[in-house]
Amino acid sequence: MTAFNPGTGGTLISNTIEAAFIEAAQRLQDAEAGTGTDNIAVAYFTGDNTVQVTGTFPMVQSVGADGQPSFGTTEFVTTTFANGGGDLKSTNLPNAVLELAQQLQIKEKEQTGAEDKVQVTYTTETGLIAIAAELNVAYSVNDTDGSTKITTSAYLD
Repeated sequence: MTAFNPGTGGTLISNTIEAAFIEAAQRLQDAEAGTGTDNIAVAYFTGDNTVQVTGTFPMVQSVGADGQPSFGTTEFVTTTFANGGGDLKSTNLPNAVLELAQQLQIKEKEQTGAEDKVQVTYTTETGLIAIAAELNVAYSVNDTDGSTKITTSAYLD
């Protein structure tokens, strides 16, 4: 499990990076509904106990005074996102999804033997960022009201 501090009073409430990524992606997909924007897709597969996230975001790129390249995305859909002041630095939901995906990818590279479940590709020629992820989840049904709960499985230390 990779701990994540969402802070207080923010949009995200998950306490692992894996769960925060899926939560942010789902919230972004929900925000896109009915807007004509379709930059992210979240698909749940109960037979395989997986969730897939695919996204293509417009890229904002620059080179800082120190020569360091910087990449991000725009707020391509209006949301009521609030940063809770915890581990997340992004100030809008599309960048939060990108930041969390990048954090997962970095953690995968740092840990020997970690599965490659998240890919983030920056293509400067086209000005696009692609995210592809497949994470394991567990499904359960509430015995009281019959609602379904999806819990993201941790795969990183």
